[in-house]
Amino acid sequence: MIYLTSDIHGDCRTFEKMLHKIRFTKQDQMYILGDAVDKGKENLRLIALIREADNIGLIKGNHEYLCERYLEGIIGASFWDACGGLSTRKEVDVLPESEKEDLAGYLKSLPIYKNIIIGENRYFLTHSGLNADYIVSGEGDAVDIEASVQEAVDHDQEQYLFSNDIHYIPAAVRFDRQIIVGHYPTVLLPDWERPEIYRNRRYTNIDTGNERRRDGGRLACLCLEDGREYYV
Repeated sequence: MIYLTSDIHGDCRTFEKMLHKIRFTKQDQMYILGDAVDKGKENLRLIALIREADNIGLIKGNHEYLCERYLEGIIGASFWDACGGLSTRKEVDVLPESEKEDLAGYLKSLPIYKNIIIGENRYFLTHSGLNADYIVSGEGDAVDIEASVQEAVDHDQEQYLFSNDIHYIPAAVRFDRQIIVGHYPTVLLPDWERPEIYRNRRYTNIDTGNERRRDGGRLACLCLEDGREYYV
């Protein structure tokens, strides 16, 4: 089975509970749609778990990007802290220089998106979804989402990873495949506002607010083959 989750935010124990709940095996595949780090207490333990597993893949989110930029010396501690990176920064700061370089290289190499085909269904997995300033037309009147995202990333990766545009695109806009995202908690979506996976005909949002557990948020997991939803 192919499973998707997102925005774990350093909560390694809850992620491990999710793996147990879905009975995740070596024959399955898990994709994490960004923001594995920041805000939680076990950021680097979670990253280590992901890196050690051949069948768990991480797609870059804006918080992986912030960690990468900090390790490269491009942003400072105060900026990252203000964006929720305090807990990860404290873990990173005590690493030996060789491990910092290794982590920076790993984060820099993370993919921005992943295409998945199951039967006749095409899925585009990414963190934020879309930057509305970069729209590339595909066949017919559909937006070529891969070309659009690649153009946005080539122009400004940071702007793309922080974008919330997917949630405000006019209803008439059609994409050439189903987009699955995280990044923006479903508890904040207008007319939804609950910790459940949000779906419409164009995209699915699986960030159900794990970093907002005190407010009812939780970690979600979606099985692509049968559409089943799991929550911890």
